[in-house]
Amino acid sequence: MKINKNSKWKYIPNILTVLRLIVIPVMAYFMINRKWVAGLVIFVLAEITDVVDGYIARRFDATSNFGKLADPLADKLLQLTALLLLSVGGRLPIVFFWILCIKEFAMIIGSLFFLRKDVVVYSNWMGKAAAAILFSGIVLAFLNISVSVYLLWVGIAVSFAAGICYLVRFLKQVREKTE
Repeated sequence: MKINKNSKWKYIPNILTVLRLIVIPVMAYFMINRKWVAGLVIFVLAEITDVVDGYIARRFDATSNFGKLADPLADKLLQLTALLLLSVGGRLPIVFFWILCIKEFAMIIGSLFFLRKDVVVYSNWMGKAAAAILFSGIVLAFLNISVSVYLLWVGIAVSFAAGICYLVRFLKQVREKTE
């Protein structure tokens, strides 16, 4: 189903993305002040807006160039802020923050190459599984449940596997364009 170009509904995904960006400092404030439950509630609600805006954008063909850039940025900033402050708060080792920072930086560099080659590689089930596992690990870390560390290691492994799948798909698409 496509949204009429003049419909106000076409802006909902972008509004949700902007709201997610706005609540990141609010979540950080609560986390810095060790208000873990309030920080967790904001984190979970923000992640829900990510799912909702993605659903609306795809279901109603309401994607935009702004959303294509801002949505993943908001998602990564939310996760990285949570990981950093959970580490500072003693609930997680800092290594998770640094590993995911490096991985995201590599993904940004890779995306720039994708754009230069005019190739779009869409998310796959493995990337979505990695996001769900990382989300679960972060939630458990907010609750100070030690199994969060193991879950985050699994999430990182799946995330790197998804990155390899994206790279393979990208190389295949580039090869097909040059044939």
